[in-house]
Amino acid sequence: MRRLVIVLITLIVLALMLGAFACTGKQATPAPSSTPASTSIAAATPAPTPILAATPAPSTSTATPAALFLTVTSPQDESAVSTSSIQVTGSTIVGAVVSVTVNDNTQMADVDQNGNFQATVPLEEGPNQIEVVASDTQGNEQSANITVMMYAP
Repeated sequence: MRRLVIVLITLIVLALMLGAFACTGKQATPAPSSTPASTSIAAATPAPTPILAATPAPSTSTATPAALFLTVTSPQDESAVSTSSIQVTGSTIVGAVVSVTVNDNTQMADVDQNGNFQATVPLEEGPNQIEVVASDTQGNEQSANITVMMYAP
């Protein structure tokens, strides 16, 4: 262990002298060494110490759920059609459940990964009251009512 310390000190002195030589342009006189000539410099070179990256602490915050909303884009309120069914489309928050009811017939709408929904519901001749209800996981609900008049073709 003592020899290793002596070799390390010698290496440090040599490094300093080489640095002084590079700065002044003069050759430095090496310091007397008590290290035997057979000592290997490579054996005294310490192995590099690995640097460990810090691991971030796990996050303890939770995302605030988006506020529930409901927008019906089709059909327009007070519209008139001559078909026996109609496609109801709109948007809401992702993960919401949407039901569409007309004339006591309830259909569950397909909600995609962007919150867009659609459902096809049957119509009866005359006025049809369509109720669209969106609900979220917290039990909140939003609703919209649309009247569509169906005329015989």
